[in-house]
Amino acid sequence: MVRLTYKANGSDASDGLRYRMGAMAKTKINPWAQLMREVQRRVPARQQLVQEAFTSDHRHTVLVKLNEVSPDTFYWFDERTACACFDAVMDAAVRQTGGRLMVSYTTFGEVEAQIHRLQHAASKLDKVQVLAVGKPNRQLWQGARLEWNSIANTPLARYRLALAETREPFLFIAREEPARRGKPGRSLGFLSTDVDVVEEMADDVEVLLRGYGGQLEAFEKLRLLHETTQQVSRALESYARRMELAVERAQRRPDLLTPARFERIVTQAIAKMEELKEIPLSALRTVGKPKR
Repeated sequence: MVRLTYKANGSDASDGLRYRMGAMAKTKINPWAQLMREVQRRVPARQQLVQEAFTSDHRHTVLVKLNEVSPDTFYWFDERTACACFDAVMDAAVRQTGGRLMVSYTTFGEVEAQIHRLQHAASKLDKVQVLAVGKPNRQLWQGARLEWNSIANTPLARYRLALAETREPFLFIAREEPARRGKPGRSLGFLSTDVDVVEEMADDVEVLLRGYGGQLEAFEKLRLLHETTQQVSRALESYARRMELAVERAQRRPDLLTPARFERIVTQAIAKMEELKEIPLSALRTVGKPKR
């Protein structure tokens, strides 16, 4: 008997297979990058900017391109971009096999307009859970995979949510803010592909659906964390600029850097560090307090 062995570049077939599998792993699309490409595709090129929340540069708003948006970071979304994020997460979930999708709508008319799309999603996933205000048409809500939940007069009524507990988790959540001083309404929220963030948000939504709690705790904690981080970052940048100017002056006129002046600079630095330390401590004290 003659045994034939396949060789690939001097190695056996198993080596060739391992090489191809490794190459495929390297070229696998990152879920976050794929999600943001889907969002970009749905927004006109001239409108692909979002505003960073809790951030300013010399008191001016900071705008970020959609392809530079960071996960788990709060932004202000206009209506079109919020819808694009919502649709991108929903479609990403439907492309996967199995798992659960949770979506929320602030008006029930919007749900009825999307019913066929929701039914299609339910045919692909284990369960689609719809949160909305209003009363559903019973004829449209048939089948164990499509579930309707009323969120009228609950804290969830202000949130636009698309949460996919699938093989690759996805989340878009934004709290709608009313229009003010003639400006259109906008939404404060973020996108995520982090399994821990998605699971924590799903748990909090379930708690509110069962009538417990007065706010979406996970959302508020993340918002407070991001706001605090930005506040500390701005304070550090401001103080760093002041220190740079002090160093430049000392280099130009070393005779002015007397022992007394040096001691004063050190004392100010210590006081500033204590001030910065109080910012996150104050935020931590706020977490867990009942909302009035």
